[in-house]
Amino acid sequence: MVFALITAWLAYKRAQANGRNAILWAFAGAAVFIATQLLVSLGCGVFFGFGIALFGWSENIYDKAAVPVTIVAIAASFAASWLLLRYLDRNTSAENPDDAPPPPPSFN
Repeated sequence: MVFALITAWLAYKRAQANGRNAILWAFAGAAVFIATQLLVSLGCGVFFGFGIALFGWSENIYDKAAVPVTIVAIAASFAASWLLLRYLDRNTSAENPDDAPPPPPSFN
């Protein structure tokens, strides 16, 4: 939970520096961190559930895999947060020179 708050704080600062809605991006940063952990844990649980139902795996696989699944979920949350913060580092006020119209013709 502490890392979700740190992600929210960093997202707030970076969004504010680039002229974006800082409060919205702070909530998005915390939500990305928490949702990534939930989705990875849910995906692993469904995978283990299919393994138990279809292949006869032992039901105590949940207990054995709790720590590795948690580590993978936290690593995925850090990666997702890093991608979000990297997106927020892009400067929105800088004009892209590829989008600028061509210079006027010169008839000299």
